[in-house]
This record gives sequence, structure tokens and C-alpha cells, in this order.
Amino acid sequence: MMRRVLCAVVIAVVWLIVLGFAAGVVWTSPPLPSVKFPIAARDFRVVQGAGVEDGSSMRVGSVGDDGSALQAVSIDHLRADDFPVLRYRFDGFPRTLELSFFFRRADAPDDVQPAVTVPWPDGGWQSIDLSKVPGWRGEIIEMGFSEYPTPQLAPTSVAFQPFRFDDIELWSPSWRGNFASLLTSWFTYTPWALLSISALGPQREVAQAVPLVPLLLFAVALSLLVAAICLCWSWRSAVFRSAVALGALWVFLDLVWLDDLRKKHALTETVYAGKPWNERAQLVPDQDLAQAAERVRSYFASQPGTHRLLIGAESKYVFLKLIYALLPLDVAPLQQVAHLPWPPGEFFVLLYGDSSWHYDEKRAAIVDTTGHVVGAASGAVFGGGFAHNSRVEPVFENGDLRLYVRRAERVPSP
Repeated sequence: MMRRVLCAVVIAVVWLIVLGFAAGVVWTSPPLPSVKFPIAARDFRVVQGAGVEDGSSMRVGSVGDDGSALQAVSIDHLRADDFPVLRYRFDGFPRTLELSFFFRRADAPDDVQPAVTVPWPDGGWQSIDLSKVPGWRGEIIEMGFSEYPTPQLAPTSVAFQPFRFDDIELWSPSWRGNFASLLTSWFTYTPWALLSISALGPQREVAQAVPLVPLLLFAVALSLLVAAICLCWSWRSAVFRSAVALGALWVFLDLVWLDDLRKKHALTETVYAGKPWNERAQLVPDQDLAQAAERVRSYFASQPGTHRLLIGAESKYVFLKLIYALLPLDVAPLQQVAHLPWPPGEFFVLLYGDSSWHYDEKRAAIVDTTGHVVGAASGAVFGGGFAHNSRVEPVFENGDLRLYVRRAERVPSP
């Protein structure tokens, strides 16, 4: 009997040490937080979108013009080191939205620290370890949350649904706070990540924890070793019980994986379930890019022959998204050929929300921020203007979408 009790105690200590290491527990901290700093949601002010008080909570009913909502609250010089754990609670938070946390420090009152994505509020309290957040130091004078459509996944037009922001708490260092942050990181829903066609993707929140699978496998292996030594298992008994324990671990991890897949699939159902196919086809992420690509494709569909198109975009993601949406057009990045002479012939240039290049009407050219004419061969520019065979003309200009053409060179008649 004493051997069994000793074995159970040792195994409990093993799991405590392993999980404590994963959670980043400071062993001198108290089991429970000695100080809690609660903030009711109704004390937040609405910066973007619209919200109304709902008891001690805030009900957010709409977003701003950019499709996001933002709430902030001022704080009277709270020391970041004294409160490393953030806990927050939302109710009815749409699965199509992502949640970010931001704050402002007293030593930089005019600069908001970069917002960090935090675990999706999957019902009840969620916790993160702010000591792992870059910039969480000094005195905090403001903090808040921002909600926006999940990037690359949720169509902006259907992403928002009203939700309730309940409250947040800041905790002093404690074992409970660290273990709560670990559980949130391991088991809270995170959206799909566009890593590969078959990847579920890693956790996306800033407080990345130790991976679940290798840590649990290590803890189970140590527990089996302790049990084999303390209980004097035979070789056959040790093999059989190890197989049972590893099988149980396999089933547990598979259930965790399936639960995460179910939650990810719920986003797809939220957006597309119950809608006819023609409506689903319009509900794509980055709808503005899809509409821009559709307009460009429609233009080229009415033009005979093949065409070469150069794209300048505000980011690599936008450029790659446009390339995919414009298939099967012959598309290449403008950046790679902007400072090279272009060969004779017709070229189209598509600029989307990009400040690196713009159309110069006086010179009838596409120029960069330094005034350099893109695609101009040596000697092709005279007195600040294009030669007669190198003029660029606008096809259409509509907001962020601008399409230009350099016509085929005109050879003078003899």
C-alpha cells in the first residue's frame, strides 16, 4: 500500500514539474493571485464602431467604416510587472472575428504599442501571460481590444455580428494564472492558418506555449518509468501497461485535434451554410481584391490577343492574391522590372493601393517615389518626357484600382 501511495505522490510531482515548466510558473509565486485588478466593460469607451452599456457589460452592435470595432479604457499608471496575467470574457463573440489586445505606456504616451492577436474568446474566461508580450513593461496608462474580420478567411460583408464584452481582469503573479494561460493556449480555438493545403496551422496568439504533444508524451513516459520502478513491474507488465497508457494518450490527443477541427469547420458553416451556390461564390475573403480582379478580367476579355500585365501592390500578400485571382492572365511583379528597360511592345500596368508608384500625367509615365520613370530604356526619355513611342495612358482609375497601358511602339512612316 505504501508503495502505491509513494508512486502516486511521485507521479503527481512529475506532472506538476512538467506542467509548471510549460506554464512558466515562478515557483516562489503564491498559488492564487494576491492582487486582482478588475475593469468592467462599461468603463471602456468606444473608439470605433458602436456600443451601449448592458449592466456592467458592453454590447457592441456595429463596426466602423474600416470593418473593425475598438474599445479602450484609461488606467491610472498601472505597473506592468505587477500584473503579468490578463483575463477577459466575451459572450456571443462571432467566430468570423479575430481579437487583438493593445496598450499604451506612460513613457510613450503618444504611441500605442503594436496590437497582438490574443486567443479567441471561446466562452468563459480566457487568460494570456502578458510577460511574453513585447513591450509589456513600465507603467500602463491605457489598454483596449480591437475586433476585426479574421484575415484571409472571413468575408468582410458577413463577418460582423453583435456580441457582448463582459469584463477583464489583471492578476498578480500566481500558479493559477500561469496554468490558466497554459490551458487557454492549448485548448482555445484558433482559426485556420494558410500554411499548406493540409495544415491545420499552429496557435496564433502571442503567448505561444510549449507544444502539447511532445510535453504530454514526455510526462507520460516519466510517469510509466516511475510506476515501473516503484511498483516493481515485470517486463511483460511494463510493456502491456505502457501500450495501454500510450494508446489512451493517442485517443486523448486525437479528441483534442478533432475538437479543434470541429471549431475551425464552424467558421465555414457560419459563413456558407444554408446559402445557394451563386451566393457562396461571392462570399470570399478580401472581397475588394476579388472585385478588382473581376473588373480587370472583364476588361481583358473584351480585348483581342494576349497581354502582358505588371502588378504593383501595397504588400506581397495583395500581389499574390491578385495574381491568383487574375489567372490565366500573363502577370508579373512590377517591382522586379521597374528599373529595367522594357522591350518594345504593349504592356499593361496594374497598381493597387500602392504608394511606391503613381501615374505622372505630364510625362505620360509611371514613376516611382524618386521620380524615376519605370520601364524607360536608356535614351528613351528626352527633356523629362517620353519619346513618341513610349507613352503610357490610363485605361481606368477607380479608387485603389488603377490600370494603365503602354501601347505598342509606333514606327514613323518613311
